[in-house]
Amino acid sequence: MNNIAQELSIAKVKRSQRYFNKASLSIYDFILYGFISKYAWGSSIQRLDAHYKKYVSLSHLEVGVGTGYLLNRIKFATPSPRLALMDLSQACLEKTKIKVSRYAPEIYVQNLLEPMQRSIPQFDSVSINYVLHCIPGSISQKCQALLHLKPLLKQDGILFGTTVLSTGVPKNLLARPAMSFLNLLGVFNNSEDSAIDLEKFLKAHFKITHFEVIGVTAFFAVKIN
Repeated sequence: MNNIAQELSIAKVKRSQRYFNKASLSIYDFILYGFISKYAWGSSIQRLDAHYKKYVSLSHLEVGVGTGYLLNRIKFATPSPRLALMDLSQACLEKTKIKVSRYAPEIYVQNLLEPMQRSIPQFDSVSINYVLHCIPGSISQKCQALLHLKPLLKQDGILFGTTVLSTGVPKNLLARPAMSFLNLLGVFNNSEDSAIDLEKFLKAHFKITHFEVIGVTAFFAVKIN
């Protein structure tokens, strides 16, 4: 990525981040999980829970934490798993930290488009749910975030997540205007994201264990090659 493109990406990241504040986060769960995820993106909370349940481990890194809604629904097999939170938004980190304070989570402030700023012990699982569609750039550019997360996986670890696609997927009557509006605001940056490009990138850099598109949502899980 050249300097001009990098500067544009940074500007778009900042534009997207400004919508994740205390006021918006207070209604975030109701709007996203109570309505949009199910009726626009095609992924119910039950399906998202199942995706977590299948892949989450007792040594887990949550990336792009939102409000911690999905994470807080996990029932770990032990009362003291190793849990870490990573996000660029201080507001998101603070809200999620409080919600899962019973696990004394590690906290990492990180721009996913940049290499890790500090040495972090590896994890058995890393999740990045509903994050990639917010990151600016093409699939190959935004998925650099996954490559930056790759060194944080143990050899047999798994990276899993979801992202909302835009091209090559059937958008219902709610998905079409919702996605256009979110891209216009700068909350989303997924107008060129397709399942074909995403799967191609994952195959090139990881071993895919699961890839499925439901509605306009891609569910994926990958391991180190």
